[in-house]
Amino acid sequence: MRILLADDHPMIRAAIDVLLRDTAYEIVGMAGTGEAALELVKEVKPDLLLLDIQMPGGGGLEVLRRLRAEKSPVKVVMLTAAIDDTALIEAKGLKVRGIVLKNSDPAYLLDCLDSVRAGRIWLDPELAKRTRQLATSAKGGLQLAPRERQLISFVRKGLRNREIADQLGVTEGTVKAYLHAIFEKLDVSNRTELAIRADEFLAG
Repeated sequence: MRILLADDHPMIRAAIDVLLRDTAYEIVGMAGTGEAALELVKEVKPDLLLLDIQMPGGGGLEVLRRLRAEKSPVKVVMLTAAIDDTALIEAKGLKVRGIVLKNSDPAYLLDCLDSVRAGRIWLDPELAKRTRQLATSAKGGLQLAPRERQLISFVRKGLRNREIADQLGVTEGTVKAYLHAIFEKLDVSNRTELAIRADEFLAG
């Protein structure tokens, strides 16, 4: 499996390079910023992007949103020292294939890559436990992040993607990625249905 590694810490990049030697995984490129990662995805066409969540030039979540907006087929596994619940929920909504904590056993990264290569999703045990707790606390209800609630409100008001992008200070592509994740999460087909059912979703 061909891997693009995006992390702004040279020591982390070197450690992962050593870890993956003599395995089924080949590092075909390295990036130190989000923008460089997006360019290299197009250039080297890796099977998987190993992506640090905190980077200059566009953090991991922003890169993931852009990739989803562009309908890139690359699989994404995120590396992080820590992740809050809102980011965890968003990453899952954006179809991340794995999340590995940097302070965990290095063997976890290999376990994650093996699982993703086999078509499964892998979360660090600590994050998997938190995900289950979030699902339980929601009691079957919807767990909407503040940004998701804000977007639903904009759609209910009839704002177009460009207008929403201007309000949030992001690109239209980012708005499209956000909305796609919301459609998936709420099981709605389009923005019209989202607007019609907005009060129902925001009441939760």
